[in-house]
Amino acid sequence: MKFEFEASRIAELLAKQLRATLTLENHTFTFVIALGDRSRSLQMPKARLDGLISAIEAKELSDETGLYSDTSYEILVSEEGPFPGRRLREDGICTEEAESGLRYEISSVSDEYLIWLLCSTANQSSPRDLGIGFFFHRLQREAAASETTGVIELLRAISVRLLALRITSVSKQNIRRFQVAANSFLFHVAYNLDLAFVPQRYLEELSRRGRISRMRRSTVAELDPPRRSYNDDLVNHYLLAISTDSPTVQYLSYYHVIEHFFEAIFNDDLIDQIKVTLTQPGFSFKRKKDIGSLIQTIKRSLQIRSETITFSEYDALRLVLRKFVNISELVTKLNEYDQNLLSYYQSFEVPFSKGSAVALVNGQPDQINRELAKRIYATRNALVHSKDGDKARYIPFKDERALVKEIPLLRFVSEAIILQVSEIG
Repeated sequence: MKFEFEASRIAELLAKQLRATLTLENHTFTFVIALGDRSRSLQMPKARLDGLISAIEAKELSDETGLYSDTSYEILVSEEGPFPGRRLREDGICTEEAESGLRYEISSVSDEYLIWLLCSTANQSSPRDLGIGFFFHRLQREAAASETTGVIELLRAISVRLLALRITSVSKQNIRRFQVAANSFLFHVAYNLDLAFVPQRYLEELSRRGRISRMRRSTVAELDPPRRSYNDDLVNHYLLAISTDSPTVQYLSYYHVIEHFFEAIFNDDLIDQIKVTLTQPGFSFKRKKDIGSLIQTIKRSLQIRSETITFSEYDALRLVLRKFVNISELVTKLNEYDQNLLSYYQSFEVPFSKGSAVALVNGQPDQINRELAKRIYATRNALVHSKDGDKARYIPFKDERALVKEIPLLRFVSEAIILQVSEIG
C-alpha cells in the first residue's frame, strides 16, 4: 500500500494531538507536554516510527478501514447494544484455533493501525472527528500517571476507545478468506456472548459524530435547559437514529420523522385545491363538466388499493419538504458538516436507488423541492423493498458507503421538521 507519510510528519501529527512541542535530535523525537506548572518530556526513537511505517506499507487496504497482509487482517468494529463498552473488558476477547492456525482478537487498535488512522484522517478531515485525542482533559492525568507511558500509548489513553478485530494466521491467506473468517467470528461472538460487534468499513461513517459535535455544543457545561417542547413521536424516531451506528436504521428513522405529517399535509393541500376550484368565478355546480373536472382532480390525487383510499407518498413528501424545510438553512448546515456534500448531491444520483441528483444551490425552488423529494423517496424505497425483482434495491454492506452520504441530508431535514413543529414553553 502506498503510504505517503514519513516519520517527521507523523511526529508532527502526534505532537499536534498531544499539544506538545516537538524537537528531533540524535534520531530521537522529543515531545514536551505542558502540565500546569511543570512539563513532561516523552521520547520516541525515529527508528520506531520508521518501523511502523514499514509495517503499514507492507499491508493492503480493504474497503476504507481494513488493513491486511497475507498473514494478518485488522478492521475497526463498534460494539452495538443497550450497554456498549460495559461488557468488554480492557483485555478484550481473544481465542485461537490450532487446526486452522487462525488467532482472533477484539481489543484496542494496534499501534500501526492507530498511526495509519491518524494519518488517513489528517488527509480527509480531522483526527478528532474519529475521537483521536478527543479527551484532552485526560492529558495531564494520563501524562503524569506513569513515567513509562509512551507517546502512542498516551494518545490512545486520551482518545475514544477504538476497537478492532484482528486475525492473524500462521500460513498465508487471501483477503476473502480473512473476510469470511471475520464474519464467522463476529457471529460466533454474538451467538455465544450476546455481544454484537459491527465492522466499520468507511471513515465517513466513523467521523459522523465528531463532525456533528463540532457544529453543536459539545460540553455539558455549555448545555442550556430546553425552552421549547417537542413532539413525542418525532423525538423517539430521532433518538433511535442517533443511538445506532446502522446507516439503514438511521435513514429510516429520520424518514419516519418526515412521514409523520404525510396524511395531514396531503389532505390540507387537497382541500385547498378543492376550495380554489369551488370558488373560481367560472365554476358552476350545475354543470356536469365542472363537477367532472373536480372529480378528476380528486382521483388524480387519491389512489384505491385493496378497497382502501391512499395517497401518493412522493407528493406528500414533496409537500412536507415545501412546508417545513428552508433550503438555504439546509445548505448552510450541509456545508458546515462537509463542504463536499453539496457538489456530490448535485453531480451524482444515489447509486443503488437511482435517487435524483439535486442542485440545492442556485436552483429553482420548485425544481429543488421535486428533485429532493425524488432522491429521498427513491432511497427509502430501495431500503424497504429489497425483493429480487426490484430494479432499485439496497444490498447491505455493498451499498453502505453510498447510503452513508445520504444520512446528513436526512438528519438535517428531520431536525428542521422537529424544530418547525415545536412550541415555546
